[in-house]
Amino acid sequence: MTFKRLSTALVALAASSALYAADYPTRNINYVVPFAAGGAVDFTGRLIADAAPEFFDGKKFIVKNMPGGGAVIGQTYVSAAPADGYTLLATTSSIINNAMTKQVEYNLDSFTPLALFNLDPEVIVTSGKSDVKTLDDFLQAAKSGNVSIATPGNATSHHIAALSLAQKEDLSFRYVHNASAAMQLQQIMGNHVQAGFMSLGEAIGLVSDGNLHILAVLDSSRSQLAPNIPTFEEQTGRSMQWGTFRGIAAPAGLPDEVAESLEKRLGELLTSPKFIARMKDSGYQVNYRDADAFEAYLNNTAEQMKQVLPLLDTSS
Repeated sequence: MTFKRLSTALVALAASSALYAADYPTRNINYVVPFAAGGAVDFTGRLIADAAPEFFDGKKFIVKNMPGGGAVIGQTYVSAAPADGYTLLATTSSIINNAMTKQVEYNLDSFTPLALFNLDPEVIVTSGKSDVKTLDDFLQAAKSGNVSIATPGNATSHHIAALSLAQKEDLSFRYVHNASAAMQLQQIMGNHVQAGFMSLGEAIGLVSDGNLHILAVLDSSRSQLAPNIPTFEEQTGRSMQWGTFRGIAAPAGLPDEVAESLEKRLGELLTSPKFIARMKDSGYQVNYRDADAFEAYLNNTAEQMKQVLPLLDTSS
């Protein structure tokens, strides 16, 4: 093919791609949840999927659970998917942790951040059957011997929250790593371990049922979702803040038109009164941030994670 013909072909392809992007979306969209069904990421993803047709011209979000490797399988799949707007990722801090602690084929630059919709403070919990009912009881037990802590997996955000607290407070934890958040809950609620760390949104409904007891919220102020539960700082006079986030990303390299359409549509969905009400009724608070703000938040969190990484070398 001559240079002139090649140039003509490339122009035609670009025009075709632009037209295709302008028509977005023309079919249903895969929403990859890189965790097993039953956890908070899966649940909130299904709330998004329920609302999607109204904001995506009747097209559906098809939730696809791809658990394994602490979210590596699903994240790898999305990072390698076509950058056409038809494969989205339910995004959590694991996208940062995995790239820093595991041999993976992606990093933050492999994804296009689109929206953050939930920031959830970390809480320390025990079983509703546990004799440990106060933060002071928990801290004293952890200082005098090994306290067992259930996690949803090694190097997950909840594991790292426990590591950070142990370092700051000179505590001794024995970690019981599970394959999912659902399995972590089973360990804690069954009183098979002494405590666990999880997001407030995951715990709050189980507290009202008597299955869990929250000892402290790891934030600078009390949460609107649980105004009667004191923070770690209130009870000890020492600051300790940690939390999880939930957002949405796509493979890197999205056409500008598709990225703009996705950000606009997702922004409308995630800030709609109906979605906010459903999230609140389920124990989750919507804290929307657009694509630029979400990208800045990811980069900042990655920098913070670098400071915590050395703690993983001695954890088990």
